[in-house]
Order: sequence, then structure tokens, then C-alpha cells
Amino acid sequence: MPKKLRLRFFNNLFVNLALLLGAFQVLVWHWWRVAVLGEGNPSPLQLLLAIGLLVAVNGVVFPYLRRFRRRPDWRGWLARVYMNTGIATLLIGVLIASLWLLFLLPAGLMGLAGANPELAFGVFRAASAGLVGLLLLAVIWGFTGGQARVQRTHLRAELPGLDPALEGLRVVQISDLHIGNRLEGARLERMVERVNAEDADVVVITGDIFDFDPAFVEDGMRVLAGLRAKHGVFAILGNHDVYTGTELVVGAFGRLAPGIRLLRDESVKLALAAPLYLAGVEDPGRDWAARGVKLAGMERLAAERPDDGPTLLLMHRPESFEQAVRLGFPLVLAGHTHGGQISLPTRRGQWNPARFATPLTRGVFRKDGTTMYVNRGLGVGGPSLRFNCPREITTVELRCG
Repeated sequence: MPKKLRLRFFNNLFVNLALLLGAFQVLVWHWWRVAVLGEGNPSPLQLLLAIGLLVAVNGVVFPYLRRFRRRPDWRGWLARVYMNTGIATLLIGVLIASLWLLFLLPAGLMGLAGANPELAFGVFRAASAGLVGLLLLAVIWGFTGGQARVQRTHLRAELPGLDPALEGLRVVQISDLHIGNRLEGARLERMVERVNAEDADVVVITGDIFDFDPAFVEDGMRVLAGLRAKHGVFAILGNHDVYTGTELVVGAFGRLAPGIRLLRDESVKLALAAPLYLAGVEDPGRDWAARGVKLAGMERLAAERPDDGPTLLLMHRPESFEQAVRLGFPLVLAGHTHGGQISLPTRRGQWNPARFATPLTRGVFRKDGTTMYVNRGLGVGGPSLRFNCPREITTVELRCG
């Protein structure tokens, strides 16, 4: 996808998905009518009218309902049902479109050979019904058990220049809580308890602490204040924190969670037996799907980097990895992608929707002496849907390089 087109699509993602939903709703209806019920094809005029009507309806309804999706009343319930059904329809529509393309090739070849393509169509009907059914079950799981799972990931990371006295230091990373999007109150309290159970030396939060709604900042920050670590809790801001209100979030840290040190393009020396620095670069809060993002704050942090001990870098977007490599940061912790939330069961789970924004979607990446870990997040963006991509608490055990 060309860069300008991709940015335009992602910068207005929810509106564009609402408009795209109309076309996919028609595609699902057409498949149901032709492949399941065995009825004839609708006329081109019927298809165009149906697409136009549904695109218009979704374009009007979606922005209206989106405002209510976080509310606990019937309007919030209706908005969430609409959004969740829409996501399921989009996924099923993509599958059906792919199956139609796979069917058209053998059917065309059979027609050229003078054979009746009905055999291929019969196979298509049976296969598509089975696969759509399996996908529907997977989506139901994703909205229930899949999104409720929390995985504890443990990895060892070499940090060149680390003093042997700090060998085995455990840094627990969480990211992308999106407080206010179905993670607040008792649910958030349970997440804080899970993090504290790791008995970390240091806890870091790599951005998107809040979702969009400023109404959740006060209560959410009070719960986050319960995070504990032997040598401190640290955080940076992500693009959604900017959407929520940068100064509002910053002020809430100072008033309600003074025990959490917010790093805003700054570094801090940890109170340890030997020198180790933690640097945090703040997200610009715009062009969230841009490739190759360069952060001015990272340049300054690199120029001011102390030389008596290594520096662990916190940043929100993994797309700034190349900049971190160029500047020589040995270890980077990032988030932002949520691991795609929906992942095909492939090696490392890299085939997921986040690849449209970045190839650095989840897990470990290494280049020229720099290691980056991309956390899948504790919250969700948009619908509460996760498949083959559980929420994540990461413990990074530091080793001497």
C-alpha cells in the first residue's frame, strides 16, 4: 500500500472501517444467498444499491455509536455489540473474498477445458461453509477466553557494559493498558496485582496508559499507584495518552501516583549497586501508523548518554528501532502494536493486522548489537478481541554482554 494512502487510511481508521464494513456486509449476504441457500446471483444494480445503502448507514451510525461504547448503560452495550459484530463481519468478509478468488481459478480452467464448473462450485460451497464456521468459532473465542488470557513472558537479554553486580536484574515491562477501554476498576486492580506478583526489581510502562477518555484518568491513576518494584516504577507516554490529554495525564501522575517516575525525553540513573540508566522517549502523538519514525528526543538522549554504565531505552513505537540502532542503544523496550491482537498460528505470530503499520509487531528483534522487545500489551485497542495473541506481562532478565 502506498505511503500516503496507508497514512490516510490509518489516520481515519475507524471511519474507513465503517465504510468498508458496508461492502463486506453485502459480500457476506451474497455468499449466504448463493453458496448457502443456493439461490441465484442478485443483479448488479441490486448489489450496488445494497452497498451504497449499507456504506451510508455505517458511515452515519458508527461515529455516533462510537462515542457511547465505553458507557455502562444500554447505549454502551448497543455500541459494543455493533462494533464487535462489525469486526466479525470484516474478518468473515476477508475470508469469503479469498475463497471466491480461489474458486474462480479452477472454475475458469474447467470452463476452458469444456467441463462443467458445477463440481468446483460444489467444493467451494462445502469448503466455504466449513471455514466460515471455524472462523466464527475463533472470533467467539477471541471475544471471550482469548482476550481474557494474560501470558507471562520471561526472556534473558544481554546488556553490554552491565556490571556483574547487576547480573540477573529483572525488569518487568507492561504496555498499552488503554485504561477506559474495558480495563478499569476491579479489572485494572487485578492486572496491578499480577504485575506486583512478579516481584520485579524495576517496572516499566511503555506508553498508551489511557485510551481516549479523560474521565478515566483520575480513577485509573489511583489504581496504577499501587504498582510496586524494588528499585522503582517508570513510565513513558504513548500516542493515546496524547489523545487523552498530555497535560491532564502528566498532572495526574504528579498528584495521584508520585511513586511512578514519568520519563519525558529524559534519563535517570537507577539506585543500584552499579551504574545503570533508564531513558524514556516520549511519543509525538501523531501519524500513529507512520513508518520509520524519527524522534528528536532520542537524538538528545543519545548525545547526553553517560559512559559509566549502559542505558536501557523505553519507547512506545517499535518503528523507531532503526534510529535506536543507529544511535547505539543496546536494549530497547517498546509496545504500540498489541501484537496485532489477532494472529495466525505461524512462527512467532508475526502474521497479524499490525503488519500493515510495521513489520516489527511482537517479540524480539536484533540488529547491529541492538536488541528490542515489543510487548503485546495488557489492554486492547478498539474491540476486546484477541486470538492467538494473549495480553502480556514481560520479565526481562538482564545479563552481562
